[in-house]
Amino acid sequence: MLSKNRVKQNYRAEKSSFGVHVKVPAPALVDVAANVGSDFVKFDQYHSPFGYEAFYAMVAAARAGGMTPWVRCRNDAYEIMTMLDMGIEGITVPNCGSADEARAVVAATRYFPKGVRESNRPVSRRGHSDKDYFEWAESEILVCVSIENKAGLENYKEIVKVEGVDVIATGRGDISLALGVPTDRDNQPEVIETQKRVLFAALDAGKQVSMTYPCTPKGMEEAAWWQEKGVRILTMETEHRVLARSYAAAFNQLKSA
Repeated sequence: MLSKNRVKQNYRAEKSSFGVHVKVPAPALVDVAANVGSDFVKFDQYHSPFGYEAFYAMVAAARAGGMTPWVRCRNDAYEIMTMLDMGIEGITVPNCGSADEARAVVAATRYFPKGVRESNRPVSRRGHSDKDYFEWAESEILVCVSIENKAGLENYKEIVKVEGVDVIATGRGDISLALGVPTDRDNQPEVIETQKRVLFAALDAGKQVSMTYPCTPKGMEEAAWWQEKGVRILTMETEHRVLARSYAAAFNQLKSA
């Protein structure tokens, strides 16, 4: 049987999903995520693109570990199709500026006549009939758009209502740029309140919300607050930031000994 998308399966059951960002092209890091119980792994083909061989191996490792492989990429039908053909089960497109842009993301994940995806599929799904795979793709591929640029912040009320968009995300970095306050993004009241408006609008529209937080006491406290508000998808920060923080703390302790 075709396995369900673990993230979708969780939020359909009103359960939370927890995952990690992996930006270093090393399949072993995907195994680490599986070892600690991650529900999904997010890859970044937008800001930190991997070569296709490494990317394919990491997607395969995610699936072998029972996790949903999820990627951030451009709002381009060919690129989205390529990601899906390599086994990706979740798509995030950043800086969505309008409802039409959101509908284009949805169309890129759907086969004709509902969309523009061409008739192909991952090698891992070749053992299933066209009917079974097409039905699986319709119900299990996760579509997420990030509302964070100036246009998106102007049009967010329409974007969150687009049919076929499953998840809404935001990024404080781009929100702060859009608002003209690009420094101290995590403590600017204007940035924080704008993010809240977008995400509460998404929850009110019946969408899921995805958020990313640092593995710090403050980060976990804020993530827990959003969980109480109904956020069901939480991502831990990238592995290189976790490593840098751990190494820095160890070095500082030793240097002061």
